[in-house]
Amino acid sequence: PLVLRSRTKELQFFLNKNFRDAYVNDDRKTLVNEARQHMYKMDYHSKTLKQNSTLISMDGTPGYLFYSAMLPQRILCVAPWTKLVIILRNPVDRAYSNWAYAKRISGSPAAFEKAIMYDLNALEKSGFLAATTPEKEEDCWREYLSLCREGLIGRSFYEIQLRQWFNAIRSVGRDPATQVHIVVSESLLDDIQGEMRKVHKFLGLPHVKVIHEDYKVVSKYSSPMKNETRQMLEILYESYNKKLYKLLAENGFGENIKEIWDRS
Repeated sequence: PLVLRSRTKELQFFLNKNFRDAYVNDDRKTLVNEARQHMYKMDYHSKTLKQNSTLISMDGTPGYLFYSAMLPQRILCVAPWTKLVIILRNPVDRAYSNWAYAKRISGSPAAFEKAIMYDLNALEKSGFLAATTPEKEEDCWREYLSLCREGLIGRSFYEIQLRQWFNAIRSVGRDPATQVHIVVSESLLDDIQGEMRKVHKFLGLPHVKVIHEDYKVVSKYSSPMKNETRQMLEILYESYNKKLYKLLAENGFGENIKEIWDRS
């Protein structure tokens, strides 16, 4: 009851298609006041929010995590008070679900194996998969984001996305552990009440029981992923997942995602 709906669930305000031309000047500086005025006028019930400081509002745009080479600085420049709730799913399952969703929306007949080849080629062309240092990875990630389309494979490289967000949060003098809450998708499905209690606590909200537990987005697949494809992707993500576990442990996020994903 203390969450005030924004104009729509996924505002996408900070994505380049909506933000860059209108709120970035020729010197590549963010026009903070103009961007805030748009947010207050068009996207949020700003008058109500100002009248009641216990209310919060949200923007549920998934791309804010994926486009981590540019958006953290942009978002924190305009709205430095932002807190992030990030849902992570087993990388292989997330990629397959992403493809199934895109297939339903576009009607594309392309098989999963064919669909992921474009993204794998973009990752290879950018040099990301061959990068050997964090600095090189970040350079290559920026190049990859300029080459990719849907990001079927790239969106599951969580470590670099979170690393860039954590660094941006520190650059404005804040601690990622107080500004970011990570929800593991598999844990949410297993115990929605317990996981939502944690989310409410992080956001400073009283816990309200989730009534409609059956209201979950469940992808329906015409067929399961081929075993050889799953094995190939598990090998691809293995080293990056290890870096993710290390990053989370170093930044105070204690849940053992490895155990959960290994079980799934």
